[in-house]
Amino acid sequence: MADSRPVDPVVDVVPLIEDQKVGRFWVVLFAVAWAVTFLDGFDLQIISFAGRYIQESFALTNTQLGTLGTVGVVGTLLGGIAMGYLGDRVGRKPAIVVSTIGFGVFMLLFAVAQDYAQLVVLRLLTGVFLGGALPLVWAVVTEFAPVRLRSTSVVITMIGYSLGSASGGPVSNALIPRFGWEAVFVAGGVASLLAVIPVVLFLPESVKFLAQKDLQQHRIATILRRALPDVTLPAGARFVVGTGPRRDRTRFTPAELFRGGRLALITPLVWIAYMCSSAIVFYLAFWGPILNERIGFSVSAAATLAAWTAVAGAAGQLLIGRFIDHRGAGTIAWMPLLAVPCLMLIGLVPLTAAGYVAVIILANIFVIGGHGGIISVCGIFYRPAIRANGAGWATSMAKFGAMLGPWLAGFVMDQGVDARGTFFVFAFFPVAMVVLLVALGRIQKGLPADADGSLQAPVPAVR
Repeated sequence: MADSRPVDPVVDVVPLIEDQKVGRFWVVLFAVAWAVTFLDGFDLQIISFAGRYIQESFALTNTQLGTLGTVGVVGTLLGGIAMGYLGDRVGRKPAIVVSTIGFGVFMLLFAVAQDYAQLVVLRLLTGVFLGGALPLVWAVVTEFAPVRLRSTSVVITMIGYSLGSASGGPVSNALIPRFGWEAVFVAGGVASLLAVIPVVLFLPESVKFLAQKDLQQHRIATILRRALPDVTLPAGARFVVGTGPRRDRTRFTPAELFRGGRLALITPLVWIAYMCSSAIVFYLAFWGPILNERIGFSVSAAATLAAWTAVAGAAGQLLIGRFIDHRGAGTIAWMPLLAVPCLMLIGLVPLTAAGYVAVIILANIFVIGGHGGIISVCGIFYRPAIRANGAGWATSMAKFGAMLGPWLAGFVMDQGVDARGTFFVFAFFPVAMVVLLVALGRIQKGLPADADGSLQAPVPAVR
């Protein structure tokens, strides 16, 4: 006799996400994401502003100070991989909570370090959690965003990081002369720990992650009702992601990022473009204030200019985001392409002070805008079950470029290249990015509608 028991309705979460309207849910999501990314940017970059005070306090050599900056980047490399793995195992939200608590605690401990060895270890551990937070936040935002807003959502989130980085200058100027260099690390640590509260209370878990892992089905319904208050969900529904497997509990290995013909091409293109972008971004971030001084600006003017270039970079990120959503990753190539003449102009032409300010601001708009564009696409080509790992590995591979940039600038200056000449040297990196991004864009345009990262809206599953 046939089984007459009712079958639970199956609901595909993908069309629901595609049809959603931007409202209160997105305001809350962006606010929490901004809190985490702002503090991530502040905590990572504050070492550049406090570095000379730390050097005086501990009588460090220039090499020791440079090493202190490098170990933080090494930590972010390790953290991107470790926290990406955790995010794909237990969920994005728990991993973000762990990351935020981690960099908050180690920022506080850094402020009470007693010797150079402790500084190095604590900065390394801080970097682990700083590097883990960003890919996880990108994964959450990406997985709630419809195709039409996917890259824009990540770019908007990353503006928080850029503004957090820029805030290090004014915060340092306000706190360090009065309270000492330790004060900025205490401020960053306390603020980071306080940020855990809204993360716990208001950050949603990714419904795509839960559905593809076939985890906590009742929780998916609760989250969807918050995100889609006008949609009625059937009682007892089972939620799935698209037309693919109903569950995906495959144990992740890095080979998953290269599996299949498309990913075997996409992953290397993303990684190398991200490395090139990170090399020039970290060169500008680490050496920017120093180069401004060597070119002729006062210490205060150099710091102010560095802060404004970071803000300009955030504007560049926002500008490129909407174009990526509609025209694909190849659109990002316009940003590094426009950066090349700016960098060469600074490196080859004797500019006035006003001319230098104008060109360096433009260069940062294009360089950081392109960097934000790469960040916005680094995880979208992977299925939800491995997306945090995909973004985490891309971010970690990019750290090799981040380590190369500051070192290479110092090396070429030691060989006799002046401050302006370094801009000419670093024009190589955006040239390479253009080639890689054009190739990536061509691949993306050929992706079918049901492929992750496709520019076409997915077709609703028929059940």
